[in-house]
Amino acid sequence: MTPRSGLALRSLGIVAVALAAAGVGVACNFLIKVDDGCSRDDQCPSGQVCNVRRRFCAAPVVEQCNGVDDDADGLSDDRESWGNCQPTVGNRMCGGQRRCQQQGGRWALSCEINAAEQEDICRNGIDDNCNGVVDDGADCVANFGPTRGVQIGSNNPADGEGDDAPAHQVCLTSFALDRYEVTQRQYAVFLSALAQERLRIARPTTVMNPTVTYGRYVIYRNDAGQDVNLLFLANRPGPLVLQQGIGYWRAPGDDSEELPVVGVTWFGAAMYCSWAGKQLPTEAEYFRAARGETGTRPFPWGDAAPSCERANIGVNGPDGGACVGAPLPVNALDMGRSPEGVFHLYGNANEWMYDWLDTNPTHTANNYYMSLPADPLRADDAGVRTNSWCNAHPQGPLGPTMGSPITQPENAGLYCQQCRFARGRHYRTVDTRIGIRRWLDPDRSDETVGFRCSNGGAPRMRVTP
Repeated sequence: MTPRSGLALRSLGIVAVALAAAGVGVACNFLIKVDDGCSRDDQCPSGQVCNVRRRFCAAPVVEQCNGVDDDADGLSDDRESWGNCQPTVGNRMCGGQRRCQQQGGRWALSCEINAAEQEDICRNGIDDNCNGVVDDGADCVANFGPTRGVQIGSNNPADGEGDDAPAHQVCLTSFALDRYEVTQRQYAVFLSALAQERLRIARPTTVMNPTVTYGRYVIYRNDAGQDVNLLFLANRPGPLVLQQGIGYWRAPGDDSEELPVVGVTWFGAAMYCSWAGKQLPTEAEYFRAARGETGTRPFPWGDAAPSCERANIGVNGPDGGACVGAPLPVNALDMGRSPEGVFHLYGNANEWMYDWLDTNPTHTANNYYMSLPADPLRADDAGVRTNSWCNAHPQGPLGPTMGSPITQPENAGLYCQQCRFARGRHYRTVDTRIGIRRWLDPDRSDETVGFRCSNGGAPRMRVTP
């Protein structure tokens, strides 16, 4: 659909509109902006790309359940793959497949639930075995037994940024941790399960940290009428930007379904885990999984320095640059697995921790780490090895009760106003120290931050939709 020469149309948006009123039998399944024509993507509105050949801006076509082959792939809607669906988790409700069918003369999406429980398939975002937990089969999670004496933090300033001291030993009860980072496929199933009328894509009007700029987010209106930022969306369509259809969400393509979902806020991660019958892991659980039973293993795989065969980071690649420069599928890099078989505990994506972060404003001292003595474990009268931290938190510490602000001296702003944090490093990082955190307010994220879920462990708050 090309405008006539000399026709000046300013920012005209047309979304799958049949031009019947003008007597034109053409349907446009893209967004158009005609100004002086575009020649590159940054000349287009947010969420659109430039069709250089035809010089217009367009959003990628998303297949709709309407009886029309919107994406021109030759498949009718009743033969298209619409992804998995999970109407609810719990009450032995099985997941299934989304179908597009005619109902009462109209095309509509429905969830075709599995008739009986099946063996759990990892990373599909549904409760195959109908036990109230998504993706929790033996191949999907790693189990960690009770552990006493896991070291958290470090007394070596070179290991972090000054807020990792003092090193201290903690005790943990048994817990399970997802072997894989949550994928785009899984998160799309979650978004599709929410009430769609409560979701919108916009720039948030109320934010926790007004000293920084927030971009576009998937925003959810909760039962209390509050807007919750779930997922940051980049301005340009791409392999890391989930697509919104009518009544459902999906990964941008089949080849991106196994990529980690990134741009998730703490709220968006915690809400997903709660929906899935799980929770976000604590920092202590992360240390146990990533650094071994004592918490002192240099890297998840062992002593060897990071390489591109073990970790997807921003160095050690061709010519000394990034390994890939983008996230890898969550089941990639076998050599980087932990002994328990957990992937990407270091590299690929930063991962949200459950905990708040309480440091001084210059993050040179960790108030929470200093809240109890860093005494070694000693046998008590019953012969049980314990210390101040194990006595205070016998099932494992959950972190401070609130986050503190961290300043940005270079611009008088704040990294975060009420800080939470992510650990694990990411595909762009050039700082390979395993102790580095990514500080963020819980309502903000970026394209390097993802998450995984845990189960069991110390009881903690869950964020429900």
